[in-house]
Amino acid sequence: MAGLPAAIELPGWAWETAELRQALRRRDMGAVFRCVQQYSGASQARIGTAIDMAQGRVNEIINGRREVSRLDVYERIADGLDMPDDARHLLGLAASRERRWGRRGL
Repeated sequence: MAGLPAAIELPGWAWETAELRQALRRRDMGAVFRCVQQYSGASQARIGTAIDMAQGRVNEIINGRREVSRLDVYERIADGLDMPDDARHLLGLAASRERRWGRRGL
Protein backbone atom coordinates (compact mmCIF):
# COMPACT_ATOMS: atom_id res chain seq x y z
CA MET A 1 0.00 0.00 0.00
CA ALA A 2 1.68 3.23 -1.12
CA GLY A 3 2.01 6.18 1.23
CA LEU A 4 2.10 4.20 4.47
CA PRO A 5 5.60 4.00 5.94
CA ALA A 6 6.67 0.70 7.45
CA ALA A 7 6.58 0.59 11.24
CA ILE A 8 9.83 0.43 13.16
CA GLU A 9 10.22 -2.94 14.82
CA LEU A 10 12.16 -3.29 18.05
CA PRO A 11 13.26 -6.69 19.31
CA GLY A 12 10.58 -8.14 21.59
CA TRP A 13 12.91 -8.05 24.61
CA ALA A 14 13.45 -4.29 24.20
CA TRP A 15 9.83 -3.61 25.21
CA GLU A 16 10.53 -5.45 28.48
CA THR A 17 13.47 -3.30 29.59
CA ALA A 18 12.93 -1.29 32.78
CA GLU A 19 14.04 1.92 31.08
CA LEU A 20 11.51 1.68 28.26
CA ARG A 21 8.66 0.50 30.53
CA GLN A 22 9.25 3.42 32.92
CA ALA A 23 9.33 5.87 30.01
CA LEU A 24 6.00 4.52 28.77
CA ARG A 25 4.41 4.80 32.23
CA ARG A 26 5.59 8.43 32.47
CA ARG A 27 4.52 9.10 28.87
CA ASP A 28 8.06 10.39 28.31
CA MET A 29 8.24 10.18 24.53
CA GLY A 30 11.73 11.66 24.47
CA ALA A 31 13.00 8.70 26.49
CA VAL A 32 10.92 6.31 24.36
CA PHE A 33 12.46 7.73 21.17
CA ARG A 34 15.97 7.46 22.63
CA CYS A 35 15.31 3.78 23.44
CA VAL A 36 13.98 3.25 19.93
CA GLN A 37 17.18 4.72 18.53
CA GLN A 38 19.30 2.57 20.84
CA TYR A 39 17.50 -0.74 20.22
CA SER A 40 16.62 -0.38 16.53
CA GLY A 41 19.32 1.95 15.22
CA ALA A 42 16.62 4.18 13.69
CA SER A 43 17.51 7.79 13.00
CA GLN A 44 15.31 10.71 14.02
CA ALA A 45 14.26 11.02 10.39
CA ARG A 46 13.28 7.32 10.26
CA ILE A 47 11.28 7.64 13.50
CA GLY A 48 9.58 10.73 12.10
CA THR A 49 8.66 8.92 8.89
CA ALA A 50 7.26 5.93 10.79
CA ILE A 51 5.08 8.11 13.05
CA ASP A 52 4.20 10.79 10.49
CA MET A 53 6.09 13.55 12.28
CA ALA A 54 8.80 15.91 11.04
CA GLN A 55 12.37 15.03 12.06
CA GLY A 56 12.70 18.45 13.72
CA ARG A 57 9.69 17.73 15.92
CA VAL A 58 11.16 14.33 16.89
CA ASN A 59 14.38 16.15 17.81
CA GLU A 60 12.49 18.67 19.96
CA ILE A 61 10.76 15.83 21.83
CA ILE A 62 14.01 13.92 22.35
CA ASN A 63 15.69 17.05 23.70
CA GLY A 64 12.82 18.02 26.01
CA ARG A 65 11.82 21.18 24.16
CA ARG A 66 8.39 19.79 23.25
CA GLU A 67 6.04 17.26 24.82
CA VAL A 68 3.37 15.01 23.37
CA SER A 69 -0.04 15.65 24.90
CA ARG A 70 -2.65 14.60 22.33
CA LEU A 71 -4.11 11.10 22.38
CA ASP A 72 -4.10 10.82 18.59
CA VAL A 73 -0.35 11.52 18.56
CA TYR A 74 0.27 8.82 21.19
CA GLU A 75 -1.76 6.44 19.01
CA ARG A 76 0.26 7.39 15.92
CA ILE A 77 3.50 6.82 17.82
CA ALA A 78 2.32 3.44 19.12
CA ASP A 79 1.25 2.36 15.64
CA GLY A 80 4.42 3.62 13.95
CA LEU A 81 6.63 1.86 16.47
CA ASP A 82 4.57 -1.33 16.18
CA MET A 83 4.14 -1.23 19.94
CA PRO A 84 2.92 -4.51 21.47
CA ASP A 85 -0.32 -4.34 23.43
CA ASP A 86 1.33 -4.55 26.86
CA ALA A 87 3.49 -1.52 25.99
CA ARG A 88 0.41 0.31 24.65
CA HIS A 89 -1.34 -0.37 27.96
CA LEU A 90 1.58 1.12 29.92
CA LEU A 91 1.15 4.23 27.79
CA GLY A 92 -2.56 4.26 28.63
CA LEU A 93 -3.77 3.14 25.21
CA ALA A 94 -6.10 0.38 24.10
CA ALA A 95 -4.91 -2.67 22.21
CA SER A 96 -3.80 -2.18 18.62
CA ARG A 97 -6.65 -1.63 16.17
CA GLU A 98 -5.10 -4.20 13.84
CA ARG A 99 -5.09 -6.80 16.61
CA ARG A 100 -8.66 -5.96 17.65
CA TRP A 101 -10.24 -5.85 14.20
CA GLY A 102 -7.77 -7.44 11.84
CA ARG A 103 -5.48 -5.75 9.34
CA ARG A 104 -8.23 -4.02 7.35
CA GLY A 105 -10.06 -2.58 10.36
CA LEU A 106 -13.21 -4.60 9.57
